[in-house]
Amino acid sequence: MAKSKKLALVICYFGPLPAYADLFFRSVKANPTIDFILATDQLVKNPPANLQVKYLTLADLREKFQKKLGFAIRLHAPYKICDYRPAFGWLLSDWLKDYRYWGHCDLDQVMGDLEKFLPEKLLEKYDKVYQHGHLTVFRNTLTNNLRFVAKGGLNYRQVFQTDLPCVFDEVEGIQKKFARLGAKCCLKRDFADIYSWREQMKRTTSYLSRREKKRLNNFYQLFFYEKGRVYRAYFAGGKMNYEELAYLHFPKRQMRQNFYQTDSYFIGKDGFYAKEPGFNVTMGEIKRYNGFSLAGEARVKLAYWTFIWSRRYRKYVLKR
Repeated sequence: MAKSKKLALVICYFGPLPAYADLFFRSVKANPTIDFILATDQLVKNPPANLQVKYLTLADLREKFQKKLGFAIRLHAPYKICDYRPAFGWLLSDWLKDYRYWGHCDLDQVMGDLEKFLPEKLLEKYDKVYQHGHLTVFRNTLTNNLRFVAKGGLNYRQVFQTDLPCVFDEVEGIQKKFARLGAKCCLKRDFADIYSWREQMKRTTSYLSRREKKRLNNFYQLFFYEKGRVYRAYFAGGKMNYEELAYLHFPKRQMRQNFYQTDSYFIGKDGFYAKEPGFNVTMGEIKRYNGFSLAGEARVKLAYWTFIWSRRYRKYVLKR
């Protein structure tokens, strides 16, 4: 039977939802042609019509994966789920059977107009769109869904049988397998993936040429949400410019929501702030919500090295 629906994006989130979850769900609601499937152990009040909530525990999800794979796996912490995401097409086939395409995404982001950036005419050309874990889309066929078991690159059994994160869902993992298999991949960079370990919000530039890197950031820039769409405002050439983005991903940031309800808000370096509707961003607002601070950057750098050495201590000394 032909698949009747276009695209579903799967999110797995266990533990208390972040304070900004409501903004994520509202950006989901603004994409009615795409379904989102959230696996969680938390109550979601008044979910939008295009959000399916699957209530289960991490142990339930581990059992579901293990039964499908047929061997014992390691999945005892939420962060490890990332390594299983390239296999969702197979592992969660009962959830995704009605869709022509499926994908996965994170919750620490705000969605823009995904229909504009992921139209049917684009998806039908490729087996895989994007190469980063925060949002990736796959063609929903058996051949495509089983590429994660292919030889070459990371071995999926080894990945699924260790507690260590292997980043199987990103460039050095599943993307390398797709490339070696000759699959058609679209690696466009029309989103904003924000550096975790900088105070000022800057887009990451990994796996890009020097020329491509230059167009991603400006010293004076600020991101904002406007009626279902995500934009970057930046000052260049003596004027304010605007760039629309598919979505904005802000990992490892303690983002505060500093307003009640509005369809227009700034996405600043430490939270969300109310904004007057329209394309009217000022230099003062850029400096206020995403300005450079030497003290702030030093504080974040110290937090980064504390994180790195704590992780090394757990891994090599405590062996966990």
